[in-house]
Parts: sequence; C-alpha cells; structure tokens
Amino acid sequence: MAVETENHIAIPQYRVAMRPHLVALVALAMAALLISTGGTRGDVSDPGAPRYVNKMLVDFITPTVAPGKTLQFSFNVNNSYGNDTIVMNNIIVIVGIYRFATQDEVRDVNGSFAHPPLINGDSLQIEQVIPYLRAAERAPVAFEIDTSRKTPHGTYYSQSTYFLRISLVFNILGNSTPIVLKSKGWFTDEQWNHMVTYVDQQSTLNLTYMKSLGVDGIIPDSSFGLKQPIPRWPLVLLIAACGAAAFGAVYYFVLDHPGKYPALEKRFYYLRGKLGELRRQLKNRRRK
Repeated sequence: MAVETENHIAIPQYRVAMRPHLVALVALAMAALLISTGGTRGDVSDPGAPRYVNKMLVDFITPTVAPGKTLQFSFNVNNSYGNDTIVMNNIIVIVGIYRFATQDEVRDVNGSFAHPPLINGDSLQIEQVIPYLRAAERAPVAFEIDTSRKTPHGTYYSQSTYFLRISLVFNILGNSTPIVLKSKGWFTDEQWNHMVTYVDQQSTLNLTYMKSLGVDGIIPDSSFGLKQPIPRWPLVLLIAACGAAAFGAVYYFVLDHPGKYPALEKRFYYLRGKLGELRRQLKNRRRK
C-alpha cells in the first residue's frame, strides 16, 4: 500500500515495529526528501513573465548634461519574484551604449562612431556581477559616463539621446538553468519586428520566437541626454534692454510732468547735468 503526498511522491507504508530513534531518523530523512524535491526552480513557472521583469530594474537616474561633462548613471536590480524561497543567484548585469538619436538623425554607436561617450572613461559596455538577491532585496548598478566637447550632441533647442541596452543573466538558487532577460537594444530590427507586433496601440509578444532566440523575457532599455546649454549672454542683454527701456519711460514721464514728482525730477535733472558734463569732457579730449 502507498500514500500519495502533496508533492506526488509515493511513500510505501508498512506495518513494521521500529525503535523510537530509528523512527525519528526516518522522519528527518523523509522531510529532507520532500523539501529537496519541492519546486526545483523555486516554483517560478515563467521567470520572464512581465509581472516579474517589469519590476526587476528600478530607481533609474538618467541625467542630461552638457558635452564635456561627466554624468552619474545608476539603477537598482530588484528580486521581484515575491517569494522568500526564490533567490536570484550569480546575476550578471551587462549595460552598453548602442544608439545615438536626435530629431534629425539616428546612428548606431559602435567602433566607427567618432568621440563616443565612454562608460568609466574606458569603453561602451560594462559588466557587473551580483552574487545573489533574496526576496525583495535590491543591488545598485552605478557608473560614470564621460563625454568630451567633441561628443556628438544636439543643438541649443534639440536634445540628443544616447540609448543603453541592458542584459540580465542569472539562475534561481537550487537550479542551474540560466534565465536570460534582454532589452530591445540586443535585437536587430528584423528580430524585434518579428517578435513584437502592434495592433490598435497594443503590443503583442511572440513568445515562441523569443524563446527560440534564447531569451526568457524582455526588460526596458534606458537612456541619457546630451545637450548644448543655451548661452546666458542673450538673456543678460534682454534683461539690460528691459531695464533701460523701463528707466527711459520713467525718465521722460517725470520730465514731461514738471512739479508732479519733485524728488525724482530733481535727481533726473542732476543726472542729465552730469551726463552733459561728461559729453563735453569727451569732446574736449577728442579735440586735443
């Protein structure tokens, strides 16, 4: 006779007299067996499902800076599986700059791209390893991106954007099967258009084709901006012109209404006398 357990393991049942200490050992062994056979993949039937991966990359800091400046880029990797038994293990995070875009052009950032922004001043791509993440734990991914004045950028009125692609590869503790998550930048346009279709402003993902590419789920790209700041001197000139126009309006209004504002009138006549004296001195110097 056999008894079916919750984990569908048939346990033979015999009527055998056993000593108490042997009974305890058998009970412990069976408990260990049940634990080890229960959900080898942490009971995650679809680890790349949107309900998980949409919350896996969080807290992005994506600044916009002027050419020649260094920016701080960061985000957190989050264990979003929501189960204390599911531990993300040996997480490999790869981030790379792959595309440049403005309102007028789109270009791939590769070896032929002149004066590209560089991660940590060294390369277009960085790799970081996170040993493990327990449920709801987060780990930071942070680095600097160096630019030069020659790095391609937008105009005063049009910002340029550099896109970053992100890849996550990890396994669930207790299962060596790798889970691969990638963002749009890791696919060719042909692959992406085959995998993702848009109907009535709704996107549909071809899971079969995605799996054939060795990918378990889609995570988002990220980006940062590079923009030439608007120079301040036009603003200074505009403020100065507005101030001069306002002063001129008050000056002529007061002098056109004598006796109405005696204090201001006296000051303006004094100022006009000083200006007249200054003009005469300048003329005398020119004659000499």
